[in-house]
Order: sequence, then C-alpha cells, then structure tokens
Amino acid sequence: MTPDAADRDPTSPPPSLAGRALGWARARARARARRSPAPGRAATAAGRPRPWILPAIALLIAAGPLVTLVGATLLAKHAQRDAAAAEATLAPRRAAEQARAAARTMLASAIVQPGPAALLDTVAAAMPADAALVRAERQADGTLELEVAVSDPDALRTALRRVPMLAGLRDVRQQEGEGRTHVLLRQAAP
Repeated sequence: MTPDAADRDPTSPPPSLAGRALGWARARARARARRSPAPGRAATAAGRPRPWILPAIALLIAAGPLVTLVGATLLAKHAQRDAAAAEATLAPRRAAEQARAAARTMLASAIVQPGPAALLDTVAAAMPADAALVRAERQADGTLELEVAVSDPDALRTALRRVPMLAGLRDVRQQEGEGRTHVLLRQAAP
C-alpha cells in the first residue's frame, strides 16, 4: 500500500460523467489561459466568450427531450403498424378458432344431454295415460320443446315434474282444440 491509497475514503463513489466533463473543461480552460493569445484575437480571448457558444448550449439542452419525443413517436408508429399487420394476419385464424369453439360448445351440450330415444322413453313413461306426444324437438342451442295433447294439463305438469330429467319443463303455451288441450312445454338448454 502506498500512503496515498491509505488516505483515500474507500466508500466515495467515482466521479460522475458530468463531473468528469466539467473537470475536462476546466483543464482545457487553464491550458488556454497559460498559452498566450494571438495578437488579433487578444480582445476576444481575454474578454467574453464567443457569441455562438451560449445559443449552441441552449439548443443542445432543448434538443435532448425533443429528439427523445420524436424517437418515441416514431417507435410508437412502427409498433402500431406492426400490431395492425399482425392483427390482419391473425384475423382468419381467430375467426376459425371462434367457429371451432362454437362447434365444440354445441357438441358438448349434445353429448351431455340424453339421446332422442332415451328422451322419448322418459317422456312416455312420465306422461299420464290419456296424454299423447304431438311433437318433440331439440333446437340447435339445446332447448327442448315438447307439444303434448292431454285432457288435463295440470295432471301432465305434475307427472312431468316427478321426473328429475323433465322437471325443468315450463309452460309456454296452451291451446284448446278437438276436446283436448295442446300444451307446449320448453326446457332451457343445460
């Protein structure tokens, strides 16, 4: 160890970039002061600084944020253009994925629900003896519609509510005709 190294504070940070630049400028100013000025420039060097230095420094200080702003704007425009191009490229794929998801949803609801034969067997077993099934339909969204001709609609509703699979059937319409009542029942998709 040298005596100079022992005297230095080990925790002091190295000088900053601005501090080094200021030290360099002072060293250059001292070096110029030591040199003798040329005879024609004696008044300019001894008096005030050159007139263009202050506006140039002000321009450099103001140009930093402006250049950053312009650069950020250009980068944002490029990013927006790239995002729009990617969106246009991916639009057909996204539409196909949505169509596949809708088809999967429809197939999943069809798989969960009992088949037509099982449904008709359940309805036939649950209906009163005097009831006749006029129409049974399962729509694309999974909604079940039954139209039943019966003499006593209340007895039909009570009989269908006893079966858990048909308990969700609700009256949509009743219509009198030919001595019997036609009841339209609908069950929402599960």
